[in-house]
Amino acid sequence: MRILPILSWFTFGVPFLLGCGEVERLHIDDQITHTVDTLQVVFEIGKEFGDSTNTFWSIVAADIDNQGRIFVLDEIDASVKAYDLQGNFIQQVTRRGSGPGELQRPRGLTILADSRLIINEPFKNGYIVFNDSMEYVDEISLWNNNSPYHISPLTDDMLVVCRYDENSNTDVIRHTVAIYNWRECNWETLLWKDSIEVSSSDWDLDPSVPLAFCSFHLLSTYGDGYGHVYFGQVDSFEYRVFGWDSTGSEILNITRDITPIAKTTEEIAAEAIYMNTLIQRLGGSPTWELRPYNYRDMIADVGIGPDGNLWVRRGTHIDLFFDIYNLDGALLRHAIYSLESWSWKTEITPYGILAWELDPLEGYQKLYFIR
Repeated sequence: MRILPILSWFTFGVPFLLGCGEVERLHIDDQITHTVDTLQVVFEIGKEFGDSTNTFWSIVAADIDNQGRIFVLDEIDASVKAYDLQGNFIQQVTRRGSGPGELQRPRGLTILADSRLIINEPFKNGYIVFNDSMEYVDEISLWNNNSPYHISPLTDDMLVVCRYDENSNTDVIRHTVAIYNWRECNWETLLWKDSIEVSSSDWDLDPSVPLAFCSFHLLSTYGDGYGHVYFGQVDSFEYRVFGWDSTGSEILNITRDITPIAKTTEEIAAEAIYMNTLIQRLGGSPTWELRPYNYRDMIADVGIGPDGNLWVRRGTHIDLFFDIYNLDGALLRHAIYSLESWSWKTEITPYGILAWELDPLEGYQKLYFIR
């Protein structure tokens, strides 16, 4: 296995990252330097009450294939719903169960260039594969522990995989981004990692740091399926975007000097409620009182947008704000959809932006298709 230079290392216990106290909020955004386009919602899917075709329990991933079909993965419902680009329901793919092709607690999905649908399912120790007709094909079990939580296509036989793992001998827990060959359990090329060292006494003293890192500090990449992958570094104080080709050679490195933005007291409180509720649902200790990071991440998502350029969503904004670059890294313009939420998740695609909230005020999730 080839290992590229590691680009980030975080140390446990940095005092300004976590805490409930008020931090001075900086309102200045000194890096809106180009024309700002206004995005619009083309349609939305999701109702509080309705049939199974238009209600969601917990969206964890969504994507659009090259036939223009939208796939939405629901973790609690353990299913994938498919829609066309007008928002019309097509069909449900798979269901909850332990049989071939069935799901229990799926974590993500991706679509290869040949339209195979790949779902990463920890309870199956790997991937479940469907063909372009949404028919079950195969289950690929590769890991007994810590199967991927995010995958994206690099080529038809290579994936970019985000995994969490830990080493009890060294007390190190880490996230990795690496290139894997299809059906291989070990990476071909390690692209990026971040790690913290956490002893058992650290867990007992304050579980917020390790739990925030391992359960909420999750990475994601965008693979175009044709040999290129893009990644926005998850960091509150450094804005950096990378691109690599299928050999792991760097093809893009964007940095910008953007002012860090502290979360408001209300934002921290809402996020803390969400974190604690989720951890309790997953079996966490009722005595835990988790606290989120004090600062917003510089980058929340990256992907190739509908104009063929690289779109980078700023995590410093609580509306949907994008920096748009050409593939050589030159900033072209910005774009915004002005609806504020601390819990936005997005999938940037060549067809448009899929967006949903983890913790919507209405109490139920909607999927927005934005252009």
